[in-house]
Amino acid sequence: MNKPGRITTATVGAAALVLAAAGPALATTIRIQDPYSGAVRANNLGNITLAGNSASPVISTCTSGQLDATVNSNGTGGQFTSVSITGCTNNRGGTTTVTALNLPYSGMQVDYAPVVGGRDGKLTVFAPSTTVDLRLVMSLPAWGIPSLTCDYGLLGTTPITMDLFNPANPNKPVPSNTHAQGRLTAQSLQRIGSSTLCPPSTAISARFQLLAMPSGSDLILDP
Repeated sequence: MNKPGRITTATVGAAALVLAAAGPALATTIRIQDPYSGAVRANNLGNITLAGNSASPVISTCTSGQLDATVNSNGTGGQFTSVSITGCTNNRGGTTTVTALNLPYSGMQVDYAPVVGGRDGKLTVFAPSTTVDLRLVMSLPAWGIPSLTCDYGLLGTTPITMDLFNPANPNKPVPSNTHAQGRLTAQSLQRIGSSTLCPPSTAISARFQLLAMPSGSDLILDP
C-alpha cells in the first residue's frame, strides 16, 4: 500500500507523479521512488476535438496528439515545452492545422485534488496568459473558404484544468489502458484578435496517457 502523505510506486520501477493539494493543509511530492523533477509526456487516447463556439460551429477532430511538459518535485513550476496536434479534419469538409505558438507555456501546476468517484488530481494552466496561443488554420470548402486562420489563448480569468487519474483508478477515462491518464473536458480558449469569421472561443476535449520521460515509467498520484 502507498504510504500516507507520500507518493510511492505500485510496482518496482514504477514512477510516481504527485500533485499538490488545493487546500493549505496538504503538500505535494513528485516521485519515481525518490522525489522527481523532470519531464512528463501525454499521448492521446482517442480523438482530440476542438469545437468552435458559434451558431454553426466548426468542429475539428484530430487523430494524434502529444504534449510534453516539465514539473518540479513539489508540483510547482510546471510548463508545456512541446505541443503537437495532428491529423485534423473538420465538419465543413476540410482540414485543420493546429500549431502551438510561443512555447514554452509556463504558469502550470499539478495538485492532489481527489474527487469521490472521479479524479485523483488536476493539472492547471493559469489564466490570463500572455503566451498561450493555439493557431488553427482551417480549410472550409462547405462555406467556400479556402483558408481561415484563428488564434486562441487564455485571455480571461478561467484556467484550463486537466483531470488526472492513477493507473489503478477504475474511473479513469480509458479503463483498458494500464497507465495514468489525463482528461480535458470542453476546456475553453478565447479568440485572439477581432476577426468575426473566427468563433469567439473554442473548446478542447481529449484523453491522454501520462508517463515520465525518458524512462516511460508509470505515474501515480497520492497525498
